[in-house]
Amino acid sequence: MRRRLDPRRTAEEFLRSFIITIDGPSGSGKTTTARLIAQRLGLRHVDTGAMYRAVTLLAIERGVDTGDAERLGELAEALKIDVLAEPEREPRIRIDERDVTEAIRDPRITAAVSAVSAHRAVRAAMVKRQRELADQGGVVLEGRDIGSVVLPWADVKIYLDAVVRVRAERRSAELARAGVNAAVDDVARELDVRDTLDASREASPLQRPVGAYLVDTSETTIEEQVERVVSLARSAAEERARTRALVTPSQRIRAAYWATCTFVQFIFRVLWGMRVKSYLRIDRAQHYLFASNHISYFDPPAVSVTLPREVHFVAKDTLFKIWWLGRVIRFYNAFPIKRGVFDREAMGHALTLLQSNRSVLIFPEGGRVAGGKLGEARSGVGYLAIRSGAPVVPVYVEGTDRLKDSFFRRTRVRVIHGKPIRIPAELLAEYQSEDDRALYRRYSDMVLAAIQALKERSRS
Repeated sequence: MRRRLDPRRTAEEFLRSFIITIDGPSGSGKTTTARLIAQRLGLRHVDTGAMYRAVTLLAIERGVDTGDAERLGELAEALKIDVLAEPEREPRIRIDERDVTEAIRDPRITAAVSAVSAHRAVRAAMVKRQRELADQGGVVLEGRDIGSVVLPWADVKIYLDAVVRVRAERRSAELARAGVNAAVDDVARELDVRDTLDASREASPLQRPVGAYLVDTSETTIEEQVERVVSLARSAAEERARTRALVTPSQRIRAAYWATCTFVQFIFRVLWGMRVKSYLRIDRAQHYLFASNHISYFDPPAVSVTLPREVHFVAKDTLFKIWWLGRVIRFYNAFPIKRGVFDREAMGHALTLLQSNRSVLIFPEGGRVAGGKLGEARSGVGYLAIRSGAPVVPVYVEGTDRLKDSFFRRTRVRVIHGKPIRIPAELLAEYQSEDDRALYRRYSDMVLAAIQALKERSRS
């Protein structure tokens, strides 16, 4: 196989476009580590925790109760915040041209920020802004749910952690530098309470994202942990460059399948005004696990005809009992699945396809969900992704449940392809040594969060 002439340059290009997320509990060193990594790699740094602190500061200043979800949500939605990165310095945080970098580190803010950030309306407003900041790539973001909820498709995910005592000593020293005296034992108790709140909140609880490297900072210097993350990022960029540098034939699509997809997509465009948007940069030889929301019987054809791969997809087993329909959908790669249960036979077939370098389309919700909201994720997509190692491409479809409205252009059929969600090879090996249903569900939740992000993009 022929290689590109300069894969090193390509690796640097990948690195400069990467999204790196750093999650972890309070006091684990996220902000300092993220800032130094951004400086080392020439990337932007976004302190998402500072954004929540800014909302909390305004709430306290304006006398808004930390339990008033509606008013806090309005405050977060209207917040005009700027994060100004300065070389060799901590980023400056401004609200309406007012520098609040020091003010948001006040102990009163620290004590209240978990309660404020737990509200769904606050998180929704902040997540939208964080995704906007990450859209261009070349950025390091840190927080408590960045790799799991905000940016599940991040190129490199890190989870920093340290024992409570070490984190308390760091936070106490940080407060002392700001002129605030706080005993280590008192800070440790506050961190314990905050950890409990962050891990148990209903909206986006603190957890190590699936696919995130664990970096324990309890006994490492800041230079050592920065070097560890920089090394992981460079390795990921080199691996992506090697994959792209190999010139291999594209996966073949049967002529009849291609012709049918072309015709069906034409029909969807003419009759129902279909629009397709893709954030996916396809790798020529890569197969994928496509994961879409499900609102209508028309979703499989509507989604399949927009994909850059010939896909195999699940269909409920009762459809195959109609002799003519069963033969038709089998020709176009459908295979049966029993609804309402974990169908091991169907999952086994899908896994075999993925392991044979075929692409598969699956619906993580396990069935059609009406009403405009996404349903709960089943464990199937997580199981297939982890057991096969295939990247998952989230897909959002809308309008297939309102074809009459689309015909009269009161709405349109829309399909959006997201960026692939990948798991590093070494972490895959660790996950595959277990058979953890909870792990599969957590991964499926990440995929659904990515589909939700596409849904929100479709509204903007």
